Amino acid sequence: MILAVARKEFTDQITSKRFLAFLLAIILITGFSMYSGAKSFKERSEAFYTGQIEKKPSIVSIFNTLGNMGISSFGGFLGLLMGFDLITREKERNSLRTLLSHPVYRDSIINGKALGAFAALSVAVILTIVISLGVIMINGITPSMDDLINITKFGCTTLAYLFTFFSIALFASTITKDSGSSLLIAFGVFIILTAIIPLLGLFLSEAIAGEAPPLPNKSLDESMLKEYRKEFEEYWKKRMAIMDFFTIFSPSANYQRIISSLDGTKFSERVIFEEDVTKNIISFISIPVIFFVLSYIKFLRMEI
Repeated sequence: MILAVARKEFTDQITSKRFLAFLLAIILITGFSMYSGAKSFKERSEAFYTGQIEKKPSIVSIFNTLGNMGISSFGGFLGLLMGFDLITREKERNSLRTLLSHPVYRDSIINGKALGAFAALSVAVILTIVISLGVIMINGITPSMDDLINITKFGCTTLAYLFTFFSIALFASTITKDSGSSLLIAFGVFIILTAIIPLLGLFLSEAIAGEAPPLPNKSLDESMLKEYRKEFEEYWKKRMAIMDFFTIFSPSANYQRIISSLDGTKFSERVIFEEDVTKNIISFISIPVIFFVLSYIKFLRMEI
């Protein structure tokens, strides 16, 4: 029964106008960002081989451009739109009561709907990766086996990111009576997690840590310059610790840090020490699990 519900949900999702519209938008953004990223990659590669820069650029950095430019925003919206009326739609059509009158368990319904939506999201991600590979290969860039492994990791991380906002929207759909209210709640949570919390962390880090150490005069000796660099590093460690406390709750910030780590780049050029993304991965996985479990429990106890 779960597979039957999943097949129907998958068909409904991939044939819906909103899914196709957002998928088209993501594809257009993919083409633009990959073309821009490929151009930048070729310039940095030339700079590396001519000795202008020390580190050889990674092909995965091109996909980071895609993640930061399009997936982190449009991908989140796609997840929201696929889940905000998943349950409320059935309530509004009075089809949920009819469905439950058949020999089918509630857990089969919500699991089947989630599985069908996950399959639709997988199609969107796979199509995006295929188009991305096509664009970079047209530009004369051939990924190695290690690159393909990291690109696969990028795809899995992106799929998890989309499912995160689907889970948030699913939860909103289970606790509300109509799709309009569900969309408002889901979008409100989206704004809080992706914008308000990171900005709050940024403002508080500046307020608590204070101003950065002033730049030293050129006449200072080497020992005083070392002392300044040490103070500057400690200052940014303090600020980053405060910001991390807040951004750990932001799926978009976690997503950007994780995909940036795939090619060894840092999330911020201002960070002058190595980043450990373990806590970001844990939070990244926990958030969709928490929202899905809450949706699951609410749906099982919901009065029809």
